[in-house]
Amino acid sequence: MKKSLTTAALFLSLLGAPARAAAPMPDPYQLSLMIYGALTALDQANTTGNYTVLRGLAAPAFQSLNTPEALAAAFSKYRRAHVSLAPVVLFQPTLTDEASIGADGLLHLKGYFATRPLRIGFELAFQDVNGTWRLMTLSVKPSEA
Repeated sequence: MKKSLTTAALFLSLLGAPARAAAPMPDPYQLSLMIYGALTALDQANTTGNYTVLRGLAAPAFQSLNTPEALAAAFSKYRRAHVSLAPVVLFQPTLTDEASIGADGLLHLKGYFATRPLRIGFELAFQDVNGTWRLMTLSVKPSEA
């Protein structure tokens, strides 16, 4: 009996820890919450000029690539133009491409909010961090409605 336990223990140690399952594709409700959360965080960062919370909510890889100062510089044109993203909370996001998890492991979302006078386009990607989808890329494209 002792020999089989040792063999089983050796087999398990060779396999290593069990692999953690990737986060599942969020349902439409969760996808909407992720979109609203990202754009609301960006709107608040643009309003205050403080990008630390936006950065803190993002994936560690995003954080390592973007300082709060770099984010402030990246979104400075929206601050100068006083582009408000707050109205998006009153509209349902429209996805122009189906939500998908790419070969890179990122969950990609692309679409827009039919706000007025500016339509707010967005491209977002989220990274699975310990079973939670966290922001990895963020692009907004306000355009005439």
